[in-house]
Amino acid sequence: MVNRISIFVALPTFVLACFCSNAWTQDAPGSFELQNGFLSQKQFDAAKQDFEEVQTSKTGLGIHFNESSCAHCHLAPPGGRHLPGGSGPVTELRAGYLARNNEFVPAPGGTLITTKAVGGATPEVNLLSSSQNVRDRFITTSLFGTGFVECVADDVLRRVARDQAKRSDGRIQGIVREVPILEAPGRTAVGRFGWASQHASLLSFAAEAYRNELGVTSPLEPDDNTLLGDPVDDGVPDPEDTGGKFGHDVELFAGFMRALSAPPRRLPSAQKDRKEIEEGSKLFESTGCRACHLPELVTANQGEWVDAKTFRVPKALGHKTFHPYGDFLLHDIGTGPSVLREGMPLQTRGQIRTAALWGLGTRLANGEALLHDGSARSLEDAIQRHTNTAATEAEKFRRLSERDRARMLKFLQSL
Repeated sequence: MVNRISIFVALPTFVLACFCSNAWTQDAPGSFELQNGFLSQKQFDAAKQDFEEVQTSKTGLGIHFNESSCAHCHLAPPGGRHLPGGSGPVTELRAGYLARNNEFVPAPGGTLITTKAVGGATPEVNLLSSSQNVRDRFITTSLFGTGFVECVADDVLRRVARDQAKRSDGRIQGIVREVPILEAPGRTAVGRFGWASQHASLLSFAAEAYRNELGVTSPLEPDDNTLLGDPVDDGVPDPEDTGGKFGHDVELFAGFMRALSAPPRRLPSAQKDRKEIEEGSKLFESTGCRACHLPELVTANQGEWVDAKTFRVPKALGHKTFHPYGDFLLHDIGTGPSVLREGMPLQTRGQIRTAALWGLGTRLANGEALLHDGSARSLEDAIQRHTNTAATEAEKFRRLSERDRARMLKFLQSL
């Protein structure tokens, strides 16, 4: 489908300015069942099988881990023959404490605290001292559409941040994180994956998750998880994921994520409902929510380089318009974590990457909690808890009539 302007939401001025040379682009495919064409079907099936494979202590599953397969955290959306890769109920625990000068200090071995252990080993979480009393949970994010996110040029996200500041007189400006590309030592790119925007590359993202969540090492992440800072030998030589340049499994995981289509919309067939959704989209704009929940982005052209020139944009992902309803930048909206993750600048404490709202309707239909820690049990609760740089927008929502609030919520439920 050829697309110039979203059917419900007009593009912000700065997006038009960014993409005036991309006036006509193809919409990214939306599906929970079909891949986007990045891989051949044979390659995709092999990558999917690897994504779903359950690791054991013999294959390198760490003595301390969170889950034994990628698909245990990134579930298939309910219904039909949906692919794995969605959000899920598993949360990641991070911890530390505040020193006398109010400086955050990570727990021994790092903020990540694993919750499971093989055999008779004691789970790390059971040994966590009560003195490590600054703790945060992070819900599993969906992976659908991440290939398109990866292929957005760094300068586009930098321009988004600059334009936010300009349009809000400095009140709103997402923080751009320049993060390492593990497959290109010494080089960086604009982070966009994870609640801390800690990765720009899906290959790096896959390698870190494989080590952190499953305890499986690879050439990009060769060191085993520790037990609160103490080395733990799982008896399998490191790196455990061998083959290929960066690890057989890691490369398949990255390929699988790059091949996942965007989350599809949940649009009703009734014309009356569609009209209410269109009216709700205008309210979403008038309240200012789309300053951070950006309706549209466009990927780089086919053949251009991303990820610090380590990944060339393929045809399936190039020059595509997609609708994430997020800017992938860090903001202080009053709901962020108290934990300061490793590598994050001090000024980003309490900040959180904007939650991309695409797929929100499916998550709500599945009864999933909202915000980074799953602490909001309803969409209205999540909106009204926005404060600090998003306080004005939350207040505008509160001032809407009951009828208009219902229309805006209906629009959000359609995403």
